[in-house]
Amino acid sequence: MRRVTLPALQRLLLLSTIATLWATLPLSAQSITAARINEVMIDNVDNYIDNYGKRSPWIEIYNSSAGTIDLAGCFLTDDPQHLKKYMIPKGDVLTVVKPRQSVVFFADEMPMRGTFHLNFTLAPDTTHYLALISNDGSTIIDEVEVPASLPANHSYARVEDGVRTAVAAEAWHITQHTTPGSNNVVKDKNEKIDRLQEADPNGFVMTITAMLVVFSGLLILFLAYKLVGIVAMRIEGRQESLRDRLEKRLDQKPAEETSITEDPLVAVAISLALTSELEIGGGEAPGRLTIQPRTQPYTPWSDKSQMMRPTVDCKRLKA
Repeated sequence: MRRVTLPALQRLLLLSTIATLWATLPLSAQSITAARINEVMIDNVDNYIDNYGKRSPWIEIYNSSAGTIDLAGCFLTDDPQHLKKYMIPKGDVLTVVKPRQSVVFFADEMPMRGTFHLNFTLAPDTTHYLALISNDGSTIIDEVEVPASLPANHSYARVEDGVRTAVAAEAWHITQHTTPGSNNVVKDKNEKIDRLQEADPNGFVMTITAMLVVFSGLLILFLAYKLVGIVAMRIEGRQESLRDRLEKRLDQKPAEETSITEDPLVAVAISLALTSELEIGGGEAPGRLTIQPRTQPYTPWSDKSQMMRPTVDCKRLKA
């Protein structure tokens, strides 16, 4: 076996660390570019309210990637000549945006109110340029031009969350259904149900389909129970056949093979008699085994025949 030395392990560990850092840095840089300006409201008359109970213009930033991004250190601006107009503060955990989630910034010229309050505002009936700048202060991550014809309480939002198109204007539309801090596309209808309603307005096909499903289920249950019953009957028939064959074999067994002395007491008596005959030697008639009846009443304490020994006469010695 080849022996790995300590310097070799150190070099391997160093190369692994470098490879991990090299793979991680591009991912981090790529993830911040997934941030999108997703929805903008200019004239907020009676729409979204901030934490101070005030209504002001707002900008929604959306994370279109599958990874978490941190907006801290990036910039928001409404002036293409001044890209570092508002820097998103660092150290706020709320600037971390999870995948497919969004955060809202209020353009109220009140940066002292917190991280999500910008140092500029957006006036109605005016075309506005908005841009999200990377933390290097020069790279434009996303930008949009909001038209001046935006009605009150309407927002300028992407048709699909975070999706760009070849023509920038085609990715946006004016909507009264505002969704600050949430997805722009909210599915409140079921396309399949709508198509079925158009194809079967009276519900006749749905009724027939439901009946077919119910009867098909009952048929499947019937076939399943029928199959289980057939298998059970076959198993029971095999067991009965085995019992019948076993009984026939016992009935056909020869008579001489059966034991004559089925009573265990008879077998014990014969064994004792044979033992007594062999040890004492002979009975009343030569060649015959005789069992003499007991003259004394049976007492377990004086029954010496159970000891399978001949009785010995003991005489008292004279003093």
